[in-house]
Amino acid sequence: MSKSILRNDMKTKLASLNQDSYLTYSTVIKNRLLIEESVKDASIIGITISSFPEVNTEGIIQHLWELGKTVVVPKCTPKDRSMTFYKIDSYEQLEIVYMQLLEPNPLLTVAVPAVEIDLLIVPGIVYSKTGYRIGYGGGYYDRFLTNYAGQTISLAFDFQVVDEVVRDVFDIPVNKIVTNKEVIPCKQNREKEV
Repeated sequence: MSKSILRNDMKTKLASLNQDSYLTYSTVIKNRLLIEESVKDASIIGITISSFPEVNTEGIIQHLWELGKTVVVPKCTPKDRSMTFYKIDSYEQLEIVYMQLLEPNPLLTVAVPAVEIDLLIVPGIVYSKTGYRIGYGGGYYDRFLTNYAGQTISLAFDFQVVDEVVRDVFDIPVNKIVTNKEVIPCKQNREKEV
């Protein structure tokens, strides 16, 4: 099945998620994520500001601040499909950009280079158990991950994980996926495939 078909099918499934399930699943995922060793060990964590029906990251960000973590969020540059991460200490440092997305305001924040980010929470819409993902189609994370050497985790509702995802040669898989049902050790699953 092509990436676009898988992406569109999953968008339909996500759109049918009711608010109660969405909030319950997001809370379970948040609690699982916060006890992960890579989160405990990280000083600087990259994460997106979610919008429904993505796994809610607002509570995660709040907890990361409470744990004394530095939170950095991406600002996208559509011209070359690149991303720059900026440190935020409050939601007031964000601005609404295209498609009603929230991104850091560069005038109120400080850019943080990729090499300083210990853990990156990588968004997507469909995942395999080996950590390959289909994103939203912009290719921003695929480009960013080619120059990123830190830890990677994705957050997903359990139904977003499928048996197989179409892979391109440039696709870079994540190390783990945290869902409302389990934590999937993608890196170990890939090693078993070899």
